[in-house]
Amino acid sequence: MIITRRSDYAMRICRALQDGKIHNVREICETEDIPKAFAYKILREMEQHGIVKSERGNMGGYCLVVDLKDVSIHDIVSITEENLSIVHCMNEECVRNTNDEPCQMHKEMKRVQSVLEKELKSKSISEIISSL
Repeated sequence: MIITRRSDYAMRICRALQDGKIHNVREICETEDIPKAFAYKILREMEQHGIVKSERGNMGGYCLVVDLKDVSIHDIVSITEENLSIVHCMNEECVRNTNDEPCQMHKEMKRVQSVLEKELKSKSISEIISSL
């Protein structure tokens, strides 16, 4: 699993919107140092997944529609990344891993994947932001 800038920017967008008010994209980008092209794409994805909503018009922009106490890093990464697996064979049929002879490396990577996912789910974005 590689957590890319897209995920980092999405978490920054959450931070910019944490006050519950409507913020325009320019404001979000300036506050969180995010390129506009990225911000629009990420905000669209976040809107499709019910994290933010857009408001049209002169005073329009984006606002959170969820409580950040209910959103984890795992939730954000799941939205912004295509693949959450730490190794390629976790997504596909692994030719070295059969029911008769499980691959020990695959088993260990599966264990590590489980630990990583647990940690990404362990704190809410709200907890992380408030501890800064």
